[in-house]
Parts: sequence; C-alpha cells; structure tokens
Amino acid sequence: MSSFMNESNRKLMPLILKCVAAAALAALLILLPFGLSRSNQTLMTRIFIFAVYGMSYDILKGYTGFLSIGHALFFGGGMYITGILFKAMGATFQALALAVPAVVVFASICGYLMGRLSFRSAGLVATMITLALSEIVRNAAERWRAVTGGADGLTFMVPRELMDRVTLYFIALGFMVLMFFLLNKFVRSPVGRVLQSIRENEQRSIFLGYKTMNYKLIAMQVSGITAALAGVLSALSTRYVNTDNLGIATTMHPLLYTLLGGEGTLIGPVIGSFVVNLFQTSLLSLKSVSPIFEKWPIFFGSLYVVVVLFMPEGVTGIYHRVQVLIQSRRAARQRER
Repeated sequence: MSSFMNESNRKLMPLILKCVAAAALAALLILLPFGLSRSNQTLMTRIFIFAVYGMSYDILKGYTGFLSIGHALFFGGGMYITGILFKAMGATFQALALAVPAVVVFASICGYLMGRLSFRSAGLVATMITLALSEIVRNAAERWRAVTGGADGLTFMVPRELMDRVTLYFIALGFMVLMFFLLNKFVRSPVGRVLQSIRENEQRSIFLGYKTMNYKLIAMQVSGITAALAGVLSALSTRYVNTDNLGIATTMHPLLYTLLGGEGTLIGPVIGSFVVNLFQTSLLSLKSVSPIFEKWPIFFGSLYVVVVLFMPEGVTGIYHRVQVLIQSRRAARQRER
C-alpha cells in the first residue's frame, strides 16, 4: 500500500510543480508592469505582441511545413488598416471596432489568394511567390501617399485609455494568452492533425484521401488573421506605421523567433520573442560604448547562423531532449534496483 502511495505521489509531483510554476509566472507577469519604467513597459508590450506574430508564423512553418517570407503582408496590413481608420475617424473606439473586422476580412482574402498562388508550386518557387505578393502590397502602400503617407509613414492618435502603458501591457498580455490557447486548440483539432501529417508527408496525406490544398489554405488564413490582429495591437502601441512594416525584415522576426524557440510548439515563438527582443534592446543600450551595437541586424544574422547550425530544434527541442535523458536515467536506476 505504501509503495502504491509513493508511486502516486511521484507521478503527481511533476503536475504540482507545473501548477506552482504557472501560478508564480502569472503572479510575476501581473505585478511586473508596476515596477518597470515606461520604456520597459513598452518593451514587454512589444514582446507579447511579437510573440503572437511568431505563433502565427509557427502555424505555417512549424505545423504545416511551409516557409513564407511574405508574412509581413498580414502584420503590416493590420497596422495600416488600423492607422488609416484612426486617421479618418479620429481617436475613437468606433475606429477600433471597425478595424478589427476589417483586418480579419483583409487577412482572410489575402491569405486565400496567397495560398492559392503559392501552394500550386513547391519549395523555393512557392516561397518567392509569398515575397512577391508582399512586395506588391508594400510598393502600393509606398505610392499611395494620399492614404498611407508613403515612405514617410502614417502617424495617428488612439483613444486616451489606450495610451496608458500599463493598460496596453495587460491588453497585450491577455491577447497573447488568449491567442496561445485558441491556436493550441486549433493545432490539436482534426484540422491541425491533418496539417501535421501534410508537414511530414503530403503525398501520403493525399493518398489517404485528404484534399491538402484546402487544409493548407485554412492554415494560411488562420496564420494571416492571427498576424493581422497582432498588427492591430502593434499599431495601438506605436501609433505609427510605415512601409518597413510590410518589408522582408519584418518577416524575419517571427522566422527567427520560431527557429530559436522551436518549431511546431507555439511556446517556442513566445520564448524566441522574449530572447530576441531583450537581446536587441540590450545591444541598442550599448551604442554609447561602440557604434557597432547600433547595427543590431548584424548580430541577428549571427544569431540566426548559430541557431541553424547548433540548435536546429530550438530551445524547446533542447528542453525535451534533456527531459528524455533524465527519464531514461531514472528508468535505468529503477531497473538496477
């Protein structure tokens, strides 16, 4: 009886530790903004927003196996639509209420068109089609100066309640948590399982009777809508948008988050967003020491190479590998007893 109780306690202990860790993390995130400066509150808000942007990319790269370098079309598009509506309607909640459904419709249509055009090809050709479509939208935004402000960008005001950094921090935190749970439900659904089978072997999925094009279109639209909604929140935070938000550099952020944190995990891009954004801020804070630290993309490039060469599974992959090693050693000890 006592051995049974000990075995039950041993199985419950990891669950208890996870619950305690989750509660401690939640308490930390709730109390954190009250002890931070305005700049660090803004940084944390950016981390949460870009974590959602990274999760949206992980739906394509990590769960479907499709490499897109035009993902900024959705994120930047969400920022532009929000900025244009606030500019036209003023700093009102009505503008925000109109921006959210407008962004969802925009991302759905663009996701469908991008998917239809790119999924007909494979490999590098499909990837370059996503870049081409993103560049078309970026050039259109640059030339449509009367609406978008062109290369100079668009500055706008938001409701006073949303200008408070602590309020925006909690909105971004709640948004990240909500999107994590929604996307987690999606990838664990039957559709998500099919997407993972497509990632592993698309021909086998076709042989089993799945219309893979339809499933990949769903993934593209879900990914695009999530990225566009992150763009809405980013626009509320920065109150400024320009054509750089539609460029390839903006796509490289979620790609790096996903690779660094670990593909096909959702929590990986969240970890990647924390690490990369904190790393970038730390580098910029050292610009008084040497001008080279202002060239943070150089360091990002180096980090990308290190991750690809030495950490292909990302942080979460290393964590799971360590877990398997610990469990195997425990099993070996129990056999010896």
